[in-house]
Amino acid sequence: MLIRVRYKDGRINLIPSKNLDELIVMSEIDQFERSTGWITVGRDPIRSTLRGKYVGTERRG
Repeated sequence: MLIRVRYKDGRINLIPSKNLDELIVMSEIDQFERSTGWITVGRDPIRSTLRGKYVGTERRG
């Protein structure tokens, strides 16, 4: 699946979804597009498998 991203220099490109986490962690992109619209990295909630594990109280039971 391809995802539209906006790089810090304003360029917009389509990338494979498997590369999205890496670009976010490396601070290469400012935004990416979901079906609901553009998501701004650092402002909107996002999930990432590369940012580390959840640290906090386990609430699942």
